[in-house]
Amino acid sequence: MSSVAKPLLIGGAGSCCLGLLIFVVVTLASITVVNEKQQILYKFPTKKEVKNGAATYIVWPHTDAEIRDAIQISTSEYAILKHERTQELRHVPGPDFVFMGAYETLMGVGNKVVLQKQEYIRLIDKLTGVERVVQGATTLVPEPLEEAPSGVETAIVIGAQNAVLVYNKTSGIKTLITEAGVYVPAPYEQIMGNQQARLLEPLEYAVVKDMLTGEAKNEVGPKLLQAGPYEEILATKRKLVLEKDEYIQLLDKKTGNERVLRGPDQVVPEPTEEAPDGVQKAQYLTDQRAVVVLNRTNGQRRLVTTHGVFVPVAYEKVIEVRQKNLVLTHQAAVTRDVAGTLTMISGASGSNAFFLGPYQELVTMNWSVYATPEAQDPVPTETISMIDLRAQKMFYNVEVRTSDNVKIRIQGSLFWQVQNVLTMIAMTADPPGDVSQRARSGLIAAVSKATFSKFMSEFNNITQEAFSLQSADTFYSDRGIELQSLEMSKYDMVDQETADILQLIIQESTNRINQLQKQESENDVKAAKLIADIELEKQRTEFIQTQAANAKLQASLAGQASGAQLVESAIAFIDGLNVSVPEVTDRTSLYRLHQLLDSRNTDTANLAAGQAQLFLTPSNLNLQLRMANDEL
Repeated sequence: MSSVAKPLLIGGAGSCCLGLLIFVVVTLASITVVNEKQQILYKFPTKKEVKNGAATYIVWPHTDAEIRDAIQISTSEYAILKHERTQELRHVPGPDFVFMGAYETLMGVGNKVVLQKQEYIRLIDKLTGVERVVQGATTLVPEPLEEAPSGVETAIVIGAQNAVLVYNKTSGIKTLITEAGVYVPAPYEQIMGNQQARLLEPLEYAVVKDMLTGEAKNEVGPKLLQAGPYEEILATKRKLVLEKDEYIQLLDKKTGNERVLRGPDQVVPEPTEEAPDGVQKAQYLTDQRAVVVLNRTNGQRRLVTTHGVFVPVAYEKVIEVRQKNLVLTHQAAVTRDVAGTLTMISGASGSNAFFLGPYQELVTMNWSVYATPEAQDPVPTETISMIDLRAQKMFYNVEVRTSDNVKIRIQGSLFWQVQNVLTMIAMTADPPGDVSQRARSGLIAAVSKATFSKFMSEFNNITQEAFSLQSADTFYSDRGIELQSLEMSKYDMVDQETADILQLIIQESTNRINQLQKQESENDVKAAKLIADIELEKQRTEFIQTQAANAKLQASLAGQASGAQLVESAIAFIDGLNVSVPEVTDRTSLYRLHQLLDSRNTDTANLAAGQAQLFLTPSNLNLQLRMANDEL
């Protein structure tokens, strides 16, 4: 820098010396020493200048100048300088002592951006809109006017189970990045998300929709599914596993086409297909089982009776499973077709089994059930499809007044039978109800004509009269039925006072009957006792006779044994003397004498042993008594 010295006109030598001295003093006072960390800023009317140290400068008093220190910034910092005239910014990275320009001011000191290996930063120039991406590992000093709206971001590591969905802001196209590694987006690319792959099991599939075309497709497992950039996984479903006896009807909602798949198989419906009825069991057709199938293309029905496993084809639907109807020998059934025509099937000639046709139905009726004597209207009903042709029994329970105004309750039973099935169905839907009402009304009419005493004595005749009138009534024949019998089993009083009086009468009658029965019982007991006594005596006589015969037989046998012993003894005695006594007569006489003496010895021993007295007759002693007049 130079200064202009104005010439001083000093008169004389003294003035010259004084001026020189002042110049020297001013010059020495204007000497300025600037070290290496300083600078001098000169401010002139038209411009500014800076001189950096280290140096020595002369700054004249009339010159506007200032000494500025250099800006010290560290390794991790940078200085932000702004030009006063152009307003431009510049960044000066450290480490350094930064000397500003003549027209620069310090706007601040910023920290450098340190990026790790898996980090990046997106910088946008606010003036031009230019975007750049810097990836670590590095230390970054942003350019002036650059900013990072999202700051330091972490890069995404792409593996086997994830991908990155990227949107390019310049082209508007989405891209799915699946390449393994560390992904850092390029300028003008925006990460829409870190998309995880979905694992599909062997029995799973996913429905994926293309958001550009609107079309859907199936992705079948097992696989690791990664949806595309414009695809959306609508749902993950399980495959339909069909067993051997199962099938499924799939309807395409878009085209209306239908297909049928049967097992065993794994089924994956198309995205536009649905199974309204789900997995269905095949029908097993036997002798007793058939199905009615509706063809939805022509609206016709058909009855399928072929034995085996039945699976409908496309556009067919099983609308009913029918069992074979068995008509026994005592039954009849009636069918009705779509025209209303009735057909009777009878088992009179033997049990009959049949399937209803596809347009037939079994006529059913609701019959009143009078199953107990206490049944009161309204009675329960039962559904009848097989009509019993046998005679059927029902009970009735009705209140009636006799001609003398005695209110009684009558219970009984009646038998009726179906004679013409078609006539019955045409005329009535409840034959038991009609029979019960008609029979009861006839019985009420008959009872109401008689007094109570007459009713009690002739109720069987009254009942028979009512039955005769009823059986001749065309009411039953018009309905194809027949009334076979009408019986009364019980009656009692409705009014308690009348019941008490009747109870007394019944009690007296019962007592009389009981007494008569008691007397009859006693007579029967006595007669039975007499008969038993006679029978006992007869048995006793037989016992005595039998006992006597046994005693006689025993004595006979004992005598025979004793005789045989005597004979043997006599033979031995007589034969033993055949040598000493040759004559048989002599030996016989000796044996007789031996027996006589033996008998007498026995008698004597018996007499000696007891207290008996011996009476001897002359014959026993061989005495002969003679009277005086007798001759010797």
